[in-house]
Amino acid sequence: MRYTFEYEVLSSQSSSEFSQEAESQEEAAALIVARIADLEFTDESDIKLGKVIAISKKVGDNYIACEGCAS
Repeated sequence: MRYTFEYEVLSSQSSSEFSQEAESQEEAAALIVARIADLEFTDESDIKLGKVIAISKKVGDNYIACEGCAS
């Protein structure tokens, strides 16, 4: 599954969204903060991870929205 999270960069007060492929939402959350910090050129402590806004299921080489997966 691919989990899309909202996040905020605390130092700049900017927000965006980013996704992570993982077996579970917990695994995705554990992996994504480091990736966002690299993307934003900041420290992991400067990232506030928000809620999951989308969950996509892999079908072949593509991802499709999973109706009713996000709560």
